[in-house]
Amino acid sequence: MKSIYIILFGLITLSGCQTPPEQPDVPIDIGHRQMQHGWTIFTGPKRTLLGVNDLNSIRRGQKVYKKHCASCHGLSGQGDGFVAKEFGIRPANLSALAGQTPNHYLVVRINEGVGSMPKWRDLLSPQETWDVSNYIQSLRNK
Repeated sequence: MKSIYIILFGLITLSGCQTPPEQPDVPIDIGHRQMQHGWTIFTGPKRTLLGVNDLNSIRRGQKVYKKHCASCHGLSGQGDGFVAKEFGIRPANLSALAGQTPNHYLVVRINEGVGSMPKWRDLLSPQETWDVSNYIQSLRNK
């Protein structure tokens, strides 16, 4: 009988225990380039690991950029493309963003769109998106 009370006491005690509520992940902070997932803090991807200095990626990105982006952002990335002028829109000056904005931020913006810029995630492959972001990074030298 005593063992039944011990078992019941243990079950009641365990049923009263609760796990702490999950803490929401800290959003990405571009300025510090960190994010938290659970107990781990990530510093974000490094551009060199993503091929930013890879000339082949930049060349592929240039082709995609000329085909899909230059009409609004202009050939030099300054937001002065002919479609932008025709419709009176103001695309981002990508040459000003180059070197100051990490690739993963550019990839999200390309995929999700922003303002009058459409979402490109359904048209561009992940490789093409990274290639375009690498090409945009190269615009800082022009």
